[in-house]
Order: sequence, then structure tokens, then C-alpha cells
Amino acid sequence: MSIVLLRTAIKEKKAVSLIPEGSNISSATGLLIDGKEISLDDETGFINQEDGVNEKLRAIYQCWLHHESNTTDYLADCEEKKVPVISFMERTELLSYLSGASETCQYLTHGEKRKEEQDKKETTSKSAESGGDSKRQKIIDADPFLKLVLGNEREAVDHNKALRGTKLTDFSNVAKECEYKIIRPAKRGAAAASASKSSRSHRHGDESRSDDLHSLANILKKKDPIVILSPSTSALITMGNVKSFLQDGKFVEPGAGINKTVNGGADIVKVVRNSKRFGKKVKFVVVNDVDKFFTKPEHWDRVVAVFTTGQEWQFKNYRDSLPNVLFQKVKGYYIHYNGDPVPENIQKWNLEVIPIERTRRFKDRQTSEYLWETLEKFMASRGYK
Repeated sequence: MSIVLLRTAIKEKKAVSLIPEGSNISSATGLLIDGKEISLDDETGFINQEDGVNEKLRAIYQCWLHHESNTTDYLADCEEKKVPVISFMERTELLSYLSGASETCQYLTHGEKRKEEQDKKETTSKSAESGGDSKRQKIIDADPFLKLVLGNEREAVDHNKALRGTKLTDFSNVAKECEYKIIRPAKRGAAAASASKSSRSHRHGDESRSDDLHSLANILKKKDPIVILSPSTSALITMGNVKSFLQDGKFVEPGAGINKTVNGGADIVKVVRNSKRFGKKVKFVVVNDVDKFFTKPEHWDRVVAVFTTGQEWQFKNYRDSLPNVLFQKVKGYYIHYNGDPVPENIQKWNLEVIPIERTRRFKDRQTSEYLWETLEKFMASRGYK
């Protein structure tokens, strides 16, 4: 009921405000929609497919407040205000529904859909009763043959309607995502390239210096990049075999003897990569215990990759504890045996899924090189040289 009222108010451009006045989405208790107060803790019938939760009005209205924001800003604000996050696909569908661009929403439970349809029927019925019988209807009723002909009438559908279907889809959110993630970064890259060949204005110089301050090249100027492994016992890449896999191109089973004799129980492992892309040797620091090692904020700035088994408890004490936010900032990896199923949540986290052969060890070098190639490409995109 609450989501239908919110949608109606948005479509009809009615006043919507938080209660109490001046509060934000996390501290507010309700919404004032066209003079009617509704609790923000009311369930809306919108089912979050990631965890099956019936989202409350608070999460739905937070999504609408950010209907013009990019995904990164939306996720950051949700994390700051402790509001549940709605994934990209669900958010796009929800915004189309709330704005009126779409008449249906596949994530709404049938009860909410039936309620909205019933409201429409009642509105139509009242309108028909108040208007009375039209002149056209009287003419039809007076002529039985005309009534018979019109009873078999079919609405003509042109090729545009037939091809496009009945459901209108609003792609404005996709356009905004493309602008922030593709067009703007491309423009910044082109500006930086031209700046290296010719002199620039003072304004462009300031922008370039600002970008440099946040690039990996500046952050890692005198520091080594950090790779975080999953501490889970089910992880295939551990502190015991990470060096043999990444540096030597040989995968050793996590329970094999080399794990106990070479790196056994080490808190930190250093891996050296002879990078052709960067034309130098790059030393990486590998850890799996962030509570013990990450004592300064600058440690998080140096993280370039995180290996995970798909268990969310791994990120509990991370600076970015939401996987959807974390793997927008660092390169994520999920390593599994070839042929094993990949968990559904892994496919939603923007991870590089890398299969390892169970028995064909000659494939290890190829797999290791592919992992390095993707990591170096990611680091280069963040300004590392």
C-alpha cells in the first residue's frame, strides 16, 4: 500500500517530505505524502532478490532520493546512513516503476500488484458511474446490428506497438551510469594524454595534480601494493601456497606439505612480480589478517586486490564492508576448481572468476599469468606506472 501511495504522489507531483521536518532518511520516522503520514518502517512488498527481504519504505524512498545519482554515490550514502542497498538491476526496475515509466515491477509481490490494480478498477468504475451513459453508448444499444459488429471489433496495432511491446522502459539511469563510468573517465584520460605532449592552462594543471594525488602511482611511490587473501579454511589460495602460485606459477593443494614448511603460519608473505607491462619488478605484500596488519588508514589505500570465497563475514572489519562497494575500488578474485559451481552472490560482486585445474598442473602457469594480466591492467587503469 505504501509503495503505491508513494508512486502515485511522484507521478502526480504531490508533496512528499520526511517526518520530523529537517530530518534525514536514517533518523526520520515517517513520510508525509499529500497530507497523509506513513511510517518508513512499513513493508512495501518489494522483495530484495539478494537476501529475500521484504524491503521497508525507508529503503524504497532512499532509492528514489538518489534517482539521479550514480551507483557509487548511492552506495556510499546508503552505507553512511545505514540504509539497506538495492542492487543495480532491481534499482533500475524500481525507479522506472516509481517514476511511472513502467506500469509493472517484477520484484513487487502479487499482493501489492493486486492492490494497485484494484485501486485502478475502483477509480475507473467511479468515473463511469459519475459520467452516466454516454451518447455513443445509447446509439450502440439502439442498433443491434451495430452492437454485434462492435462486439467483434479488434484494436489495430501498428508496427511500433507490436515491436516495442506494452511495457515502457526508462533507460535514463543507464545513460547516467554510462556518463559517469565511461564517458567522463574517457574524457579525463584524453585530457591527461594531450597534457603530456603540450602545455596546458592553469585550470587543467590543477585538475591533473588533483588526479595524481589519488592515483596508485602517487600512493605506492615508496610503498608496496597489498593483496588480501581470505582467511577461510575453504580458500584455495592461502598464505602457504600464494607465493608458489603467483611468483612461480605452480599451484599446490592448500593441505600439502609445502604450506607447512615454506610459509607455514606466516603473517606476511612478499611476492615479487617481474612485470613486462610496467617494465620493472613490483613487490607485493600479501596478508590475510587485516585486524593484525592494518593499523593505519594508508594501508587500505595500498590495497589493489582481494581474494574471497564468497563469505561476507570476511569483510566485517574492512574499511569498505559492503562487497558491492569494495569491488568497485579494488580488484576482486574468486578462485575455484574448474567444474565446480560458482555461488550466485559471486556473480553480483564484480569479481574476476578464475578456475584452477584439479590435476592438470601444466595449466598453472597459464592461469597465474592470466591473473597477473588482469591485476596489472586494473592497476594501470588506476594510474600505476
